Amino acid sequence: MVPAHTKHTFAYKHVQGKPIELDVYVADPRPTTPMPLMLYFHGGYIISGSRGAVRPWLLKATLRRHWTFVSADYRVLPESTGHDLLADLRSAYAWVATELNTHFPNLVDPSRLIVAGSSGGGYCAVLGGAQFHDPVPKAVWALYPVVDPAAERWITPGIPLPDVKVEDAGPTLKEIEERRSNGEVSFGETFPKDGDMSRHKRYPYLRFILQEGLFADYVTGVKGFGDRVRKEGRGKVITEEMYELFPLDFGITREYPPLVVVHGTKDRGVSVEESEKLVERVQAVGGTVDYFAVEGRDHTFDFTVEDCEEGEGRDAGAQALEGSLKALDGYVGGSVEDR
Repeated sequence: MVPAHTKHTFAYKHVQGKPIELDVYVADPRPTTPMPLMLYFHGGYIISGSRGAVRPWLLKATLRRHWTFVSADYRVLPESTGHDLLADLRSAYAWVATELNTHFPNLVDPSRLIVAGSSGGGYCAVLGGAQFHDPVPKAVWALYPVVDPAAERWITPGIPLPDVKVEDAGPTLKEIEERRSNGEVSFGETFPKDGDMSRHKRYPYLRFILQEGLFADYVTGVKGFGDRVRKEGRGKVITEEMYELFPLDFGITREYPPLVVVHGTKDRGVSVEESEKLVERVQAVGGTVDYFAVEGRDHTFDFTVEDCEEGEGRDAGAQALEGSLKALDGYVGGSVEDR
């Protein structure tokens, strides 16, 4: 059972007069001591998904610790670019760091903020570790994250999502270009709980962009970017104004916050090689990283986990998730046993 809490929704900014919202899950609205906060960015390849996609095991674990848990929406591809996305991530982080305590006095310790995310949201978290300052995050937690938008998988046409192929991409491309030319924005879309993706309006965008190798084009906002990377090499194509979107190349320094990464070794959605390269990069610069490789697990392996800390029969995936949370305990102070 999820521990007792209250849920509150706030708009942390407006774009084109539309609110971009986040949900705040509060374990104790009148704490005697400010506690850590986890700012979570949802998955969906930064093309779809929504802030409501919160896994039960993660919410249980954070609330047991009396941490505040925040799940935020953000502008998504292809209507917006990675630069727009990063602007929203910065705004969400600034809001929880400076504004949340005005609604719930003494709730959050701004010196103990965790930036977290899964899949495409993992990319958001990794970006945050490099781009968020004043205060610097206490830790970054990334679950099977997209790390490198210029990786071969994202710029190579003909690689569909696992078990899914778009036979006729023409209509989808036309619709995308119409939305972009009209200046439309999207803050994502909730995935159907029953898994019936035929009812998910953004699913064709997601399938098309990944299958056609256009992910990096839409991240950078530069048509033909991925094709140029394949032909000329990333060093000749990534310009200085794009550096902020490529944390693996330009965002990892010795000052990067402690990083916790969890990834299944048989992930067909986001290659485990992305996490491995990220971990190697952090280690190479002398940073701090905890890596939990889950043998044989695919993308979204945690969807079958109800509780990673309590109950019998917890499998290797649940144990890795538990280990990652204990690593966070070490960085922000305290643990579930202290509550």
